[in-house]
Amino acid sequence: MPLKARHSASLTAWFKRIGTATLLMIAGTPLCANALNSQAVFENSEDAVYQVRVINRQTGKKNTIGSGFIYQYNNRLATNYHVVSTFIDKPDDFELRYLASNGSEGALRLVAVDAVHDLALVEADHPLGTPFTVGEPPPKGATLFAMGNPLDLGLSIAAGTNGGVLSQTDESRILFSGSLNPGMSGGPTFDEQGVVVGINVSTASNDISFIVPARYLERIPVIDEASPKTFLKVIGNQIHDYQVGYIDRINNAAWPPTDIRHIRAPGSVSPTIRCWDGSPKQDPEDLYRRYSIRCQNENDIYLTDRLNVGRIIYEYLWLESDQLEPMRFYRLYSSLNNSQFSAGAKKDDVTRFRCTTRFVDVNGHDFKTTICKRDYKNYPGLSDVLFTAAMLGEERTGFIFNIDLSGTDYNAAVRLIARFLKEIRWQP
Repeated sequence: MPLKARHSASLTAWFKRIGTATLLMIAGTPLCANALNSQAVFENSEDAVYQVRVINRQTGKKNTIGSGFIYQYNNRLATNYHVVSTFIDKPDDFELRYLASNGSEGALRLVAVDAVHDLALVEADHPLGTPFTVGEPPPKGATLFAMGNPLDLGLSIAAGTNGGVLSQTDESRILFSGSLNPGMSGGPTFDEQGVVVGINVSTASNDISFIVPARYLERIPVIDEASPKTFLKVIGNQIHDYQVGYIDRINNAAWPPTDIRHIRAPGSVSPTIRCWDGSPKQDPEDLYRRYSIRCQNENDIYLTDRLNVGRIIYEYLWLESDQLEPMRFYRLYSSLNNSQFSAGAKKDDVTRFRCTTRFVDVNGHDFKTTICKRDYKNYPGLSDVLFTAAMLGEERTGFIFNIDLSGTDYNAAVRLIARFLKEIRWQP
């Protein structure tokens, strides 16, 4: 069912928007007229799609551009959070402005963000046009049209098809088989009736792109007269609450096992996580054999232009040798237990890692475990967590388990780690 805008357009404007795709009632039976093509969608919509700009206050020049469209109110634009994130991060250095298709421009203020789903709402001090009608995406395989401002070359439209909801996400991304270029982020995605069903968000190149279903716009809480610092707290709370729910859902589900030599361990613990073999190619002259499995999710949450959070990565490493002496094997084994957290955070973003090492029993085997935590300075409640566990007591075999979680709740991460350790078992 379509989602209703709070302020309806006039009847004339509404018919202009949906054009030939109007549903006609004849003898009580709805008949759908011919679907719109890309030219019709473009002509009916170009006046309500804007370029959203982040301007450097000192130079007056564009630092970032994206797209936006009129939503709910005649002065409100929907766009992506990542389009306006530079302004939130450094409001003293940057400002938000819009550019219309007719060349007019003006100031914008930020009124809402949803960092988890990469959405934001901005407003002007005067009317910008008639809000679009928004609704649910059509069935998989249906034609979609994405509008935006690619590469600052002017307003454009790209046709593609609905590839369906990505199972590797929390159903907040839809695959779009069309080209979304930089600058189109935040623009509207239309169905064949001219209804906005999604928001352009990102691309993986080769005509593989992603959109956010328009239903998530309804859920964004508007904060009037909010300062950018207020939004930092809002963003931190949104990601924190999402991460707690996401990890707890994983923890409460049944986990399929995977085997790596003599260890049975959790496999893909969520539909959002994929596991791959990471074992190096074995050479007959090698003095040892190494096997590994690496698993990770694709739930990247954009935080700033250098920081993504929400990633869960875990790996299992098995090492064995019947040729190395125990001391040489131990040195090799120790050198491999050096998991390092990979992220773009700098000292201004996070605190130093604080680590604790303990020896624990994991289902009858001694393990040396280390857990490390660092906190995000501008987003209270968010932490990066690194955990590693190495099996002890064997002369020529070794097993290492590592898991890294970025931008998450520490206590939720600990609960997840404890579940992993509970399910790691030795197989003769």
